[in-house]
Amino acid sequence: MGDTIIFVGSDPRLESEIAVGRDNALHFRCPADGSRVALYGPYVTLPPGHFRIELAFTVDKLAPGIVAVELCYSQARQQLYSRFCFPWELAAGLIRISYHFTESINELEVRLIVPPEFSGSIKQLSFTRRN
Repeated sequence: MGDTIIFVGSDPRLESEIAVGRDNALHFRCPADGSRVALYGPYVTLPPGHFRIELAFTVDKLAPGIVAVELCYSQARQQLYSRFCFPWELAAGLIRISYHFTESINELEVRLIVPPEFSGSIKQLSFTRRN
């Protein structure tokens, strides 16, 4: 195992379009009028290598629709990775991504997109170098 960088939900580098509060977690609630970005940030710089990215969260209200996770940089103009989240990830409150960066990446952000009326809290985001 390598070094781990951890951002807890209270860290202001984790942001949301639909935040409703922050204490030890970043709380969000999506309005009924469309999908929103529940999490973006932390704009971290990572060296080349293989990383495990883990997003820990709670679901307060699971709403119908697609939940997606993305890795982006350049203020979300460049997307490296995108996929729909699996039901078991939502039930467990843990999304894992394994990603190999061939070169150093600046201002990497993780995005969590949620459907209308979905609500929950971001507990932690971590980046662990695997090699």
